[in-house]
Amino acid sequence: MYDIDTIQTIKAFIKKRITEAKEHLIYSVDTLENLHYARGKINALETLQQDLSDLQKKEDNIYDIEQET
Repeated sequence: MYDIDTIQTIKAFIKKRITEAKEHLIYSVDTLENLHYARGKINALETLQQDLSDLQKKEDNIYDIEQET
């Protein structure tokens, strides 16, 4: 998989996009349709962020098991 620096860069980018989406939600949403869109976008980004963390943990666990053998 990718090196740790690449993963951290991607996570930082996603975190920045989540922050931007939350600010947009707070200050710029004026219709119910836009509210649902913004909430869906934030949810998708947070899910992506969690998936990356889970994959990284899984890879770390596999690496640890391989080191033990």
